Amino acid sequence: MALGAIVIMGVIALSAIGVAGAYDGPLQAAAQGAAPAQEGSGPEANLPFLFAAYIVTWAAFFVYAFYVSRRQRELQNEIRDLKRALEERDKRDSEE
Repeated sequence: MALGAIVIMGVIALSAIGVAGAYDGPLQAAAQGAAPAQEGSGPEANLPFLFAAYIVTWAAFFVYAFYVSRRQRELQNEIRDLKRALEERDKRDSEE
């Protein structure tokens, strides 16, 4: 669980760095009084956001899959322990 949280935090940090870097050009141009360039308005300008959303989604999926598999393993162990306890109780009852 901690590994998944670290991965998600890293992805978010990297995407935030990419997003901040994507806005440096137009912000600097606007601060200087120049018109912002139109090259940032195309669909390819949104690819970093798409990529970040894609990675965050897959990371969340793998964290969830890990959590579910661990929980399933715990439940299987609990069922096995309960079966053993029932068998021992039945064995004691049949001996009496």
